[in-house]
Amino acid sequence: MAKFYQKNNLQLGIAISLILSMSVYFILTSLYALLAQKGMVHNNLSSSFSERTIGLLAIAVNVIPMRYYQKHRIWGRTMQGVTIAMALLSIIWMIFYLPGMLGV
Repeated sequence: MAKFYQKNNLQLGIAISLILSMSVYFILTSLYALLAQKGMVHNNLSSSFSERTIGLLAIAVNVIPMRYYQKHRIWGRTMQGVTIAMALLSIIWMIFYLPGMLGV
């Protein structure tokens, strides 16, 4: 019996993408808050800059599993799941932050 992470299915790709993005987002947000508390971060930019940037980094980290599943071509459905979740997260990011960046 194959391990769950080795199965070729769409749900696995979506789960990997969402869990990885949320984990990276919370880790980077906590790290930024800790650095701000210690006075090591100077917030000379807009208040939502760090939140937007951390969100983009959390979405961009999905390139790692995409590349892994692209290398193992037999797991195309899992890579599709990662891509779908990454696209949905990108759309959500644009809905929240693009109007503020454009001044709308």
